[in-house]
Amino acid sequence: MLAVMLVFPNISTSDSALGKLIVTVKAEKTPLSVREFPVIVGTVTDEASKPIGNAKVKITFAKEVITTTTDSSGNFRYESAKSSSPGNYIINVVATKDGYGNEFGSSNYFVNTAPPVTYSKGTKGTPIVIGNYTVYLGKVTEWNLETTCFVAFGDEYKRFLKTCDLYAMAPNDFKKPTKMISVLSVIKYDNDYRLFPISVYYDVYKQTNDVRTSLITNTWKNYTAPS
Repeated sequence: MLAVMLVFPNISTSDSALGKLIVTVKAEKTPLSVREFPVIVGTVTDEASKPIGNAKVKITFAKEVITTTTDSSGNFRYESAKSSSPGNYIINVVATKDGYGNEFGSSNYFVNTAPPVTYSKGTKGTPIVIGNYTVYLGKVTEWNLETTCFVAFGDEYKRFLKTCDLYAMAPNDFKKPTKMISVLSVIKYDNDYRLFPISVYYDVYKQTNDVRTSLITNTWKNYTAPS
C-alpha cells in the first residue's frame, strides 16, 4: 500500500484577519471662540458597526500629538489643555487594534476670529463670579517698567510685581519688547491674583455658565508667570 503524507505550509494570519476598522472623528464643537479649549471625540468600530474597545488611537491636531484608547463602547475623547487661536484646523487620527491593522480618520474644525474689544477709558467692568474665581476688568494706574505696577479693579487696588505688560502677554511674547497695556483682566482665586490679557474678561463674559467654568479653570491652570 502506498502511503501518502500531506505536508501543509505554515499559515500566517494577516493583520486584517478580523476585518477593517471604521474610524470617525470630529471636534465636539465647531466653530470655537478664541481661547476655548478644543475637545476631540470619535468612535472605532468594525465593518459590522460593532464597537471596538481598547483600540489604540493617535490624535494629531493644532501641533498636538496624543495617544489614547477607546472605551468598551468604542468611543474616545480628548480635551486639549491649550486654548485655541483663530484658524481652520485638521484633525488626523490613526486607530490600531491587533488583528485589524491601522486605519485612518480625519475631519476639521474652525476657530473664529476674536471680535474687536471696545471699552471706555475709565471702565472697570462688572466682576464675574464663577465658584471660587472672580474675573475683573482692571485699569493700570501706575506702572514701572523695571519693578511693579498698580491696578484698580472692582473695589480693589493692588500692586503686582514685575511688569503689567509681561503678565498680560503669552509666554512666547515675554521675549520681545511691547508697549504698556493699560487695561487688562484680573482673575482672583481664593486670595491669589493673576493678570491676563483683556480678551480673557470678554471671552468669559460672553459664554454660558457651563463654558465659563471650563474656560476660567483652564485659563488659570495654564497661566505662566513671567521670569
